[in-house]
Amino acid sequence: MIEYREEMWQAEQKPGQKQDHRKQQGSLYPRPYTGGNSPSGLQPNNRHSYLDSHRPFSLKQSLLRTSKPGKEDFYSFLQKMKNDMNAGLEREDDSYFELNGKALIGDPQAVSFFMNGIEKYLRKTPFTGKLPEAYRTAAEALFHEWKGFGPAYRWFTDRAYSESTGLQMIGKQIFYNHRGKFVPYPYEMPSLDRVEQLKRSLLKSDPNKKLNKDNPSVEFKMDDPLWPGRFIRLAIWVSPRVWDGFTTISLRRQVVEFLDLEDQAGTECIPAEAIELIRALAGTFRNTIIAGAVGSGKTTFANTIVGEQLLGSTSCMGVVMIEKHPESILPYQIKGHRIIPIQAANEELMEVGVESLRHDPNILYMTEMRYNEWEFYLWSGEKGYDGITGTFHTVDSEDIPYQGAFAVSTRIGGSLKGHLISALKSCELVFILESVPDGKKRLARISEVFYEEGSNSVFANDLMRWEDEKSAWSYNDKLTTGLMTKMKKKNPQATRLLLHELGHLAAMKPMEGPLKESLKSRIVLNE
Repeated sequence: MIEYREEMWQAEQKPGQKQDHRKQQGSLYPRPYTGGNSPSGLQPNNRHSYLDSHRPFSLKQSLLRTSKPGKEDFYSFLQKMKNDMNAGLEREDDSYFELNGKALIGDPQAVSFFMNGIEKYLRKTPFTGKLPEAYRTAAEALFHEWKGFGPAYRWFTDRAYSESTGLQMIGKQIFYNHRGKFVPYPYEMPSLDRVEQLKRSLLKSDPNKKLNKDNPSVEFKMDDPLWPGRFIRLAIWVSPRVWDGFTTISLRRQVVEFLDLEDQAGTECIPAEAIELIRALAGTFRNTIIAGAVGSGKTTFANTIVGEQLLGSTSCMGVVMIEKHPESILPYQIKGHRIIPIQAANEELMEVGVESLRHDPNILYMTEMRYNEWEFYLWSGEKGYDGITGTFHTVDSEDIPYQGAFAVSTRIGGSLKGHLISALKSCELVFILESVPDGKKRLARISEVFYEEGSNSVFANDLMRWEDEKSAWSYNDKLTTGLMTKMKKKNPQATRLLLHELGHLAAMKPMEGPLKESLKSRIVLNE
């Protein structure tokens, strides 16, 4: 049978008719045609004359002549298509609902399954109306309004958004992170009902998650279509956590691979002069908190510190990485070490953490510390473990022990003063990260946290600090005797290098007023 080439057949459609009959095999989400105005290679002036003089029989043309074009607006057409296709799909495939969830999170086979069905439907019932503004083809629009993220789909599939770290839907409104700041997305959700449909579809992709008035928030993850092997974290809030009509869906993309200290200096997060200092400090394996506000780069920097510890080791190291939701990419980036990534829910964190110590770890890494994680962090430090690293949302080095103690006291009760004393045995170093313009991150402080017996209080002793007035870092080489003793016992060579680098930089760029007291800790300790 003789038939037009695909591009010639497309060229003959009525003006305004949009079709996409490409097969989407191998793509996580369907992508629109991006070629020129004359995909067949024919010049515009002679293309129609060629078609007029060469009209052999075509099955596709025959189908189009005998089928009734869609006359409804887009959403009416979509609803009719859903009704028609759902009946057939449910009869043919018992795993239909499982395919729904997989299509939403970009599973290639599930996407291909539904796209093939949509394309068959369009061949029988072409859509001739106006598409929503966010879409370029009928097949693309129908898939994403039926099974995908609606107009937000480009954030998931378009390389122009590949460096955007976040997307947020609040009711119908959509915002995305552009160079460290949230800005309005070009399109919004078509209706609040569409937002609720998306919420229900997301929940169906993970049957273990519950979201209702008694549990108004939920978190989970999905694979990232733009970055194979990475993931996107999702958090959903519904009423009564937020107002009716303000259902909030927040997505965070992991866009940064492992950065060593040279890479961090290249991004201007740290100065090149401090690379050897920080590397030596990491090599002493002190118990460390990497802190900062949301989006300050603390997880990336925590990966840097733990990664440097592994890369600088001459033997095979054991790492127990405890997470509620996957945060770190170290298991994929650094080979040759025993990195055990553990996922544990809040209620089992302590039990799983204690069990993990039986696997002989050299490093305990807790990628997102909130309340439950602090209990295990303090318990481990009090038992004498070192090499503990965790991240935490705060910006004050001196108050880290108090905040850890308060988290444990709030969760399990007991004496806040007793928990604070435990925290002082567990928290030794604090790195504070901050966001700066143009989406960049900066290491604002490195502090030693210690207890001062004479004043019965807690202090942060800054070893390195960003000075806004000078637009430069300053340094302090006065460490406490207790910390120095632990460092020398753990790694004498790294300690010598640290003192050498710190002394050199402190002489060149001395710090004024390195001590800062924690008033919260003082009040608790002197009750």
